[in-house]
Amino acid sequence: MFINPKTAVKKGWIQNVKDSWIQPNAIDISADKLFKMNLATVFYIGDDKKTHRVRQEVQAGIVNNTWELEPGSYDFVSNVYVNIPEGMVGWVRVRSTFNRNGVNVGSGFYDSGYKGPICGTLYVTGITRMKQGTPVGQFIFAESDSEGIYAGGYNAEKGELPTHIK
Repeated sequence: MFINPKTAVKKGWIQNVKDSWIQPNAIDISADKLFKMNLATVFYIGDDKKTHRVRQEVQAGIVNNTWELEPGSYDFVSNVYVNIPEGMVGWVRVRSTFNRNGVNVGSGFYDSGYKGPICGTLYVTGITRMKQGTPVGQFIFAESDSEGIYAGGYNAEKGELPTHIK
């Protein structure tokens, strides 16, 4: 069952949310930093090691804080933070306006115990102009019969980013 977005805000599970971002079933989340992924670099993952593709931060333009994005893959970091309690899970879905214009959003599950910024990847298929801070996705909370809590490498205190996108 999806959790009422206002409940998630009241309980402090999600922070830095504008009132206008609270939707009937989810909460809009913004792209506040962007990092262009170099798809020509190698991504490796094995049982004991992983190496991420090289990324470079994209600076917003001087006029209106707007990014001009060429087709490609871009990690985004939101100023919206979550603290997923035990027995809950969260995930990001693309906003329909982006979907209808060839920009998709990808993100893994936010397991019980995850604390930190909401991050994901924008997959841009055509030239896109986007103002910094624009909501790109919606965050959904749901109940989960969790098997413990998250202990991975992405838990971060406010202001910290995963090492591959710093």
